[in-house]
Parts: sequence; C-alpha cells; structure tokens
Amino acid sequence: MRLKMIISFIFSLMFMGFFIWGLSNWAYIYMLCAALISAAFFYNAMRLLGRLHPAREPLIIKAFLWITFVFYLFFLFQLTFNVMRGDFFFILDDRELMANYLKYRTNFVPFKSIIEPFKYGYPGQYIIVNIFGNIAALAPMGFFLPMLFRPARRLPIFTLIVALVVVFIEFTQFLFTVGSVDIDDLILNILGAVILFLILKIPFIKKLIDKLFLISAQ
Repeated sequence: MRLKMIISFIFSLMFMGFFIWGLSNWAYIYMLCAALISAAFFYNAMRLLGRLHPAREPLIIKAFLWITFVFYLFFLFQLTFNVMRGDFFFILDDRELMANYLKYRTNFVPFKSIIEPFKYGYPGQYIIVNIFGNIAALAPMGFFLPMLFRPARRLPIFTLIVALVVVFIEFTQFLFTVGSVDIDDLILNILGAVILFLILKIPFIKKLIDKLFLISAQ
C-alpha cells in the first residue's frame, strides 16, 4: 500500500509539472487536463495514506480538499488575470484610461454578450471560450464550497458567496484594467456554479460524493 501511495504521489507531481508547463505556454486545455489528472492521483495517494492511519483518514481527506481548493483558486486567479503576461495599470491613476475602459471594455446590459455571438455568427472558438468557459470557470465552487463550508450547503447562501466572489473578480479586473467587466460574466459564472451545486444534490451522486470524501465521518 505504501508503494502504491508513493507512486500516486509521483504521478501527481508529474502531471503538476505539465500544469506548470502550461502556465508558460498558455495551453489552458492542457493545464486543465493536467490539473484534473494530478488531482485524481493526489486523491488516491491521500486515501491510501488515510488507510494507513484510519483514525486520521477524515482529516487527511479534509486536507486533500483544502489543498485542491487552494490549487483551484490559483488556477482561477491565473486564468482570470493572466498574471504572467504583466501589463497591469491602476485605472484610478489615469482618467483617460478609465474613460476608454468604460467605453470599450464594459457591458452592463444583461444577456447582450451571450446573445450577440449566436446572433452574429461569431467563431465557435469564441463561443466556447467566452460563454461555456465562463460557465465552467466557477463551476468547481459548486463542489468545494459545500464540502468545506457547512453554511454553503444551502443554495441561497451558496449563490450569494459565488456572486460576491465574481463581483470581487470583476471589480479587481476593472481596477487593474485586466480583461473586461461584463454583467454576463456574472450571470454565466453563477449559472455554472449553481448547475454543479444542484447536480451534486442528486441523491445517487450525493451518496457517491459522501462515500468518496467521508462526509458522514466528518
């Protein structure tokens, strides 16, 4: 069992290396695949570690959840702010920059950015990245928040937390002139998170999740 655990840790680190490679090459699809595979091997290693120390297994699984949640937040931060590209400007230092940003890189009309790509036949890649990508970006919140924060297991509180997270992201993007500020991002991000939240409430899926992450034992 110890050998299997060590091998799982090694494979987890190996795919983490692929993820880091993706950071410098902007290959987000490879980053996502590498992150998921790394998390799977890491989970297996932590479960094996838990079986070696049965009394601490719930705490070990909890640690796994926190570590992967922090890793997800790092991925989200990188995806949202493109940190390695640099070129950040504080918008309050330049009124002209603020005026241009508000004019060309903001949208406060609900569903405008969602409808236009289909209405005007935008390329499929644009639709995948800007619409389905926004749905997927915050979807993991539907898993992590209820698992780690008991109050977030209630839909209204969960939705409020996700909304606050998205507002913080959008406001920070505005302050440092990164990307764009779009009300439809808020809508799609919350939608993605809520969809996964509700999927994980389906009885047979919830039962499987509880078994995998020892919810009854926590």
